[in-house]
Amino acid sequence: MFRVVYDVVLKGLPEEISCLTKLGENLFASGLCVGTHTSFLCSYGECLVKVVPQIIKPTQITYELLQAGSVKVVIESTDHKSLVQVASDVYRMLKNCGLTLRLLLD
Repeated sequence: MFRVVYDVVLKGLPEEISCLTKLGENLFASGLCVGTHTSFLCSYGECLVKVVPQIIKPTQITYELLQAGSVKVVIESTDHKSLVQVASDVYRMLKNCGLTLRLLLD
């Protein structure tokens, strides 16, 4: 099984939640999804796409950037070509929506 994990940093803005909702709608249009607008599981393009909110424990107080949390986007597949294509699609959808993503290595 191959896997790609993105960490999506959220500041708590309503536009960010609508981006996650839009991602779910786009995946559902070409696949099969279950869950809510901010936490869902989709079968899309030979891959399993999981979007899961994470709890962040602050290590220090900062006044410049108020971070509300993060979301992990996990993409898994047995086919590496499908994985790369779906990971690119998901990255493009979220980046075009204005979200900040980080690729995490397992």
